[in-house]
Order: sequence, then C-alpha cells, then structure tokens
Amino acid sequence: MSLRAFLLLLAVFSQTLAGRLWAGSGGADDRPRLDWQCVQEYFLRLKAGKNPGMIAGTRRLNAFTAYTHLGTDFGFHGPGEYDMEWRKDEVCANLSQQPDAWAGMWHSLAGQARDPGTSLDFSRPYGTLIVPEVQPKISAVMIGARGNGMLKLEIRNAVQEVRGERMFTVKATETTPFVWPVSALTVPDGKFLNWTAEPGSDLCVTSLSLGVERPGLRWDYEVFLRSYAKLERCFDVQSGLVRDRSHLEPGAFDNVPATGLFALATAVASQTEPPTVLPETAVKTLRQIQAVVGDITAPLGLLPHFVVQEGGQHLIHPGTEYSSVDTAIYFHAMLLAAEIMGDAQVKSALEASVDRIDFAALTRASGHVGHGLMEDGKTMLTSGWRDWGGETALVMMLQRMANPQALRPPLDRPGQPWQGTGFIAEIQSLFYPDFNSNRPDAVNGVKWRNARRSLLQSQMDYIQSRWRGTLADELGIYGLSAGEDEYGTGYHVGGVNLPSEEVVFPHYMLMSAGLVDDPEEVYTALGRMSRYGFFPPWGLVENLTVTGSRYLPMDSALNAAFETIGAYHLMQRYRGQVDVIYDASRRSRLLRDAVRVFFPDGVTDLPSKPGSRRNG
Repeated sequence: MSLRAFLLLLAVFSQTLAGRLWAGSGGADDRPRLDWQCVQEYFLRLKAGKNPGMIAGTRRLNAFTAYTHLGTDFGFHGPGEYDMEWRKDEVCANLSQQPDAWAGMWHSLAGQARDPGTSLDFSRPYGTLIVPEVQPKISAVMIGARGNGMLKLEIRNAVQEVRGERMFTVKATETTPFVWPVSALTVPDGKFLNWTAEPGSDLCVTSLSLGVERPGLRWDYEVFLRSYAKLERCFDVQSGLVRDRSHLEPGAFDNVPATGLFALATAVASQTEPPTVLPETAVKTLRQIQAVVGDITAPLGLLPHFVVQEGGQHLIHPGTEYSSVDTAIYFHAMLLAAEIMGDAQVKSALEASVDRIDFAALTRASGHVGHGLMEDGKTMLTSGWRDWGGETALVMMLQRMANPQALRPPLDRPGQPWQGTGFIAEIQSLFYPDFNSNRPDAVNGVKWRNARRSLLQSQMDYIQSRWRGTLADELGIYGLSAGEDEYGTGYHVGGVNLPSEEVVFPHYMLMSAGLVDDPEEVYTALGRMSRYGFFPPWGLVENLTVTGSRYLPMDSALNAAFETIGAYHLMQRYRGQVDVIYDASRRSRLLRDAVRVFFPDGVTDLPSKPGSRRNG
C-alpha cells in the first residue's frame, strides 16, 4: 500500500472513531476530534550505499539518523531479532520456522530510551510548560500490518511495568490497520510503545500511530499550539537551552538563536486566547535563558550558533562559528520577549550585552558587517552580509543598536533574496511590522512588501507550473526555503531561482502568511496537510517532496520556531486582534531606533490596534 493510500486510510479511521472528518478552516469547527500522530513509519529514505541507520556489526540503531516521528529513539527486541528484515517500507519478522522465538520493535515515547526521567502522560502528552486546559489526550493506538500470526502491542513505563497490552490475530495479504482503544488515565508515565510478533508468526509492519483526541479548539489556535508544542519538545528545562533537533540528547548540540526564539514564542504563548502557558512560566523561562546564554563566552560580543555542554559549561560546538546573524536573531527575540513580559531587569542585561558587541572590528573594508568568527574566537570569517534580505537586515539593525553612527552601504541584488530562498525574505518580519510597508527603504529604496509578495507569488507559481498535478499542487503546499535535506543528514538551501527543486519546506507557508490576501486559504491548506499526515498533532514535517512520496518527520528547532511565530502572526491577523510581538516592537525604544536604518522616520503602515480580519 502506498504512503498516500495509507494516510487516507488513517483519515477514514478518524471519521469512524470520531464520527466525522474536519475541514480545517480557521475557526469554523472547534468540536473535539481524533487525529493520528505517527510514532513510526518504517520507510527507508537513504542515499545509495547507506544502511538504515544501524551501527555496523550490530542490530542497534544510530539515534542521530534513525528516530521516531516523536523525536525519540527506537530499536529491535526479542530473541528472534536477527531474523527480522527491514525492507523499503516495512519491517518483517519471519518466525514461522521458530516456534519458541519472538521479535519486534520498541519505541521510546519521550526522550532517549536510556533516560528514565522522561515519559509521556497520555492525558497530557504535550510538554509540561503547556497548560492542561489545551492539552489533547491519547485514546488509541493503531498499527498497520500484514501476514499471518499473532501481533502484540504493549505500553510500558521506564521500569518496564506494563501499562496496557493488546493481542491481534493477523491474516491479511495487504497492510491492514488494527486499532486498540486505550484509556489516557491508565498511562500517566508511558515510556515504551512496543510491538511483538509472537512465536511462529510471519508478519510485516508498516507503521505505528497514536490516536490523539483533540479538545474543542479553534483551528487557528490549534495551528499555533501544534507549532509551539513541536518547538517546546526541543527545550531542555534543566539546561535552559534548545536542542537543535528534538531527538538529540540535551547538551550535545544546542541551538542558541532557536533558544532566543523559544523565549519569544513562550512569551507570546502566555498572551494567546486561550493562554498556552502561564505568564509566570514565560517569565521564568525568559530569565533562565538569559542567565544561561549570558554566561557563554562571546568574543567581540558574538554568540556561537551551536554549543555543547562539557564539564558543566556551555562551549562552542567544534566545527561551528561565532555568528553575527545568529547573535542578531537571539537578541531581537530576547528583547521582544522581555518587552512583552515587562521584565526590565532582563531587558537591561540584554541591552548591556548588545552594547559590548564590537561591530567596528567586525566590519569589512566594504562597510558591510562580517559573518563572524571561526571556532577559535579570533579568526575572522572572510564573507560579509551584503546580500539583500532579512538576515542582513537583522544584522544591520543590531549594528545600529550597538553603533548608531556606523555607515551602512547599499546591498547587492536589492529586493531579490539569494536563490529566491523563502525564509530570507521573511525572517525580519517575525520581529518588525515595518517591513509589511511599501514605503521605500533608506538603504536601497526597496518596497519590502512588494518584494516579499513577488517572491511569494513566485513560490506558488513554481509548484503550480513546474509540478502541476503533484500532491503539493493539489494540496496547496509551497515553500522552497532552507532546512534539513530530505535524508536529514545535511542542510539544504532551495529557492525559486533553481531549476529543479522538488523538496518543499512548509515553514515558509506560515512565515509568509501575512502576505496572503485571504488567511483562510493558508488554514485550509494546513487542514489538508493534517489529513495527509504532513501536519499531525506533533507539528509540521520538516520537508516533503512535491509528490508527497517522501517526507522528513524531523523536529528541528529553528524551523519550528519560525513556524510558531509565523502561526501567531497569522492567528492575530485572522482574528483582527492585537499582535503582541508587533506591539512590543513599536514600544521598544531600542528596536524603534534600530529600524531607522531602513525607515528613518520610523513609520509603519500597520496600526497598533486591531484592524480588519482580512487586512489587519
């Protein structure tokens, strides 16, 4: 059975168990419903010559490249595990000649399997920062299987106590869904979800899913909630930092700009209707992050992009750099979070850190700011920020905060982001309302809203013309942007100027949603993606191919942050309500002065109070 056919089958089961299918408009249908969250699809998406994430000579899986859709690890179990075969889109246990052997797969439900301190409460499966009132609950487990024999499902806690189990008799030549209703209250500490082929069975399993029963929430709010829940899974409460990917261990590869964006997202989450987190939680998180990041070594005032924890300290991760743009993202996000929460102490500490950035030393001979420093904290990177777009804009505005008198030369290719990459034209508008204006800027005379809308139209046209009739075209999915490649093993930068891009990054849909004439269109497209499994309760997939035949379920922090903040802006525009990020951006003395690089009179086309539902 194809992936698309099986996802549609999941939708049918949702209809059967919940009594209906949901359309996905912004606020039209807020009754409770059942959605499916995949735990694992056993597809192999590997480059030629690569094995399926298994460590050489063992049956152990490499957790860096083999992870569940929940951002956890998984593996084989049972005395017959060496008789299991991982084929292209399924795992098979061939035990018909072994009457005493059993075999199957285990899946951690929260964190790494070896970490007993993390578990999944089926009555509150989202992170602990999110209030109980908006949490879903898990009320079913479903497995797709074929073959002949007995198949057991079981839920265990960290000390291997069984919280529930169910046995199925399988006699099917085609993949068939088997559903197990569970009571959320009986699983407060789920750690493992296992399936086992019993002795004498010949069985193949294609997927394992959780039935997530949603509370009665508006879809516009749920889009934000799913995105925030995805980002929150990357946050480590103990360290105060955000893991670059949720399946990594805390302290192994933490992302500094994503950490700042998480502080902003959490501040925003405390102001939503209904509230997603408590205000005191947002303040505590903000202060924790400021304290932790404030202790990280910052040569010339620059922060590292990635850090690793060693000996109780957070050090730059080997092979990475001290980055001017990542420093700019972090401080913009943190300054806005402090403004939203009214935390004068944190704001003062952040402003002092900005003042210490030595932009004079970082500026190239051309007058453009350099990209930063190499790992040694001394050697300058040879390149500088001279390409037009939001990344350069954020660096220039941070430079003004620290050095108002610096000269700022024009940028290359005004109005044209590098390669036509989506997020480059949108990142500045996560923080500033001013770039929604068509007032020509003072650097190149660019009308930013026109330039962004032109790119958005090109993004849509690319799918509709070059990939007409594909699933992406049918569902209204677009986004040639940047993120993890389709295998999850490297960074890919796409764009409309490249001739044959087929990997779509849907975070761009939320980042650019403020430019769409009718926000309802974005919500409808996200609703379609939800039914096809590309926007499940655990958040958007990292990427998918235009045909929908391949997708990457990785939970990467930076794109999750872009999605969350984009979802918030979209929701407030759709509702015609105050946008607390833009409101804080207008109030902040430092940010108002910073934006004068582009708009010397500080004028914005957007009102500070609620506007029209369509045009606010």
